[in-house]
Amino acid sequence: MTDEILSAPPPEHWDQALADTLPGRIILVGLTFLDADGEIEDVEQFHGVILSADPEEGILVDLLTKEEDGDTYLLPPQTSSIRPAQPGTYTLANGEVLENPDFVSNWTIQGPEDPANDD
Repeated sequence: MTDEILSAPPPEHWDQALADTLPGRIILVGLTFLDADGEIEDVEQFHGVILSADPEEGILVDLLTKEEDGDTYLLPPQTSSIRPAQPGTYTLANGEVLENPDFVSNWTIQGPEDPANDD
């Protein structure tokens, strides 16, 4: 094992041909946050226009959700988590409605285990 940090995702997680099609497209992103025991702590949804897709920097999204309009969000460099969206109407958790996004991406983020109590 090495202490080397990867500067790019493993090849199975990055498809350059797909990445080349992403800029300018609309993406709907869902984030599910879990605690250390795997219980859901929070769920977030947002959508935006993909500004760039870089295998080292990640996928930069210009947010269009009412609360975050004008902000950006950087997704990890993993095109394997992005799939074409089915045509239709998507209702976000905040009640906002999105028509026919180009792509969807769902992520599950698990929190670290609580540190041991040494007292």
